[in-house]
Amino acid sequence: MDKDLISLLYISCGNQNLDRPDFNKSNGFVLYTSDNFHDADEKIKIKRPDLILWDWNGSNIDTVAADIFRLSLSERCGVSQSVIFFVCPEYPKSAMRLKLLQSGCNDFLIAPYTVEEVKVKFIIYQENAHLRQVNLIRETKMQKTFFYLDTFKKELKTTKSELYEERLAVNNALKQVNRMTFERSRLKTEKKELKKCLQDNMDGFFNLLVDLIKIRVEKNRGHGERVAHIAEFVGKELKFDEKKLEDLRKAAMLHEVGLLFVSPKILGKRHKALNGHEKDLFVQYPEKGARLLSLCSKFENCALIIRSLNENADGTGRPQGLKRRYIPQASKILAGSDVFDGLRDDADVTDVQSFLQKLEGFSGIRLDPNIVSLLEKYAVLHMGPDAYSVKGIGIHQLEPGMTLGTAIFTNTGTKLFSVNTLLTKDAIDKIKKYNREYPVDETVYIKV
Repeated sequence: MDKDLISLLYISCGNQNLDRPDFNKSNGFVLYTSDNFHDADEKIKIKRPDLILWDWNGSNIDTVAADIFRLSLSERCGVSQSVIFFVCPEYPKSAMRLKLLQSGCNDFLIAPYTVEEVKVKFIIYQENAHLRQVNLIRETKMQKTFFYLDTFKKELKTTKSELYEERLAVNNALKQVNRMTFERSRLKTEKKELKKCLQDNMDGFFNLLVDLIKIRVEKNRGHGERVAHIAEFVGKELKFDEKKLEDLRKAAMLHEVGLLFVSPKILGKRHKALNGHEKDLFVQYPEKGARLLSLCSKFENCALIIRSLNENADGTGRPQGLKRRYIPQASKILAGSDVFDGLRDDADVTDVQSFLQKLEGFSGIRLDPNIVSLLEKYAVLHMGPDAYSVKGIGIHQLEPGMTLGTAIFTNTGTKLFSVNTLLTKDAIDKIKKYNREYPVDETVYIKV
């Protein structure tokens, strides 16, 4: 059926004349007729008319209302609902209108009426129905919207409350952080002051021990400073870092601290005049000094260096009888520096030449030969050229007839030639050969 046509069911119960030619397709209608309720009910279920015209024949209005109600109920159980207009000769009174409207009647038509009137009224009713449906949909949407809005407001209120609590928590945390930052700054300043105070105390303790050693046990004033200078030179030659050099300098200044525990009677005697028991007591002073210094963590490294001061390169020393490579490097340097400064007071050492000859006698016995080699270099550079002039040249500048100003050692400690050796061609070849296999110091000191 054309969707622009209005399907119309005309009901006139008990009326045999159902011919309504005015409701035709040219006027926009498709007409169905019925003269009884049951037939009308069947046609409604099958045809699903858009409009139902119920023409009142003057029968009991209660019966009509009941029939209209049943028809509208049947219509409501279908897919769509028809519009029901009740046709009467005059506009019904209030009670009648109320019954008809309650039964499902949508509007009234007063006979006589025209086809155009029916059509316009139906269209107006449809438009109103459509508007009511649109309004209903909009109202439903608005209700949902207001529901969601209320829900959102509640959630927003809850979120605001949570945010407020979180803001308070953040503010408290920030206050705590500020307090912690201030406290950290205070502790940092306090730590810095304590560190400075501790360093000052350590420096004071160090200076106190140095002064005690100078006053009580040093036989030759300035011995500690000289030993420190010599040890620093050797340490730099062996590529010690600054921390190791600092520990070595302090150990040199404090290496005689153990003598504070030795009886003044023993200290007053010459070493050759000591008996066996006294020598045994005297030789223990590095261990006693190391034990004292180890009580302070700042001097632990110094204590380790001093403890092995009397270890000999040949393994005959104290306290453990260590041999060359087992003796700590810094302890070997300190021992060599101590021996070096002590040789200056020997009666049979009258010049640098005799000094170097005397120093070589300690090589491989009391001192490590490598350390002796560096000590001879120190002697050449720092003891002055008045009685003994030397100069340093490269190995490849050596010529026959030159006289060695210092002994030559390989890096393994093997002595190649002693001081005062007159170089020959064979001797020079030997030096060059060893330098290729067991490198020696690139600088050779010869007499001028």
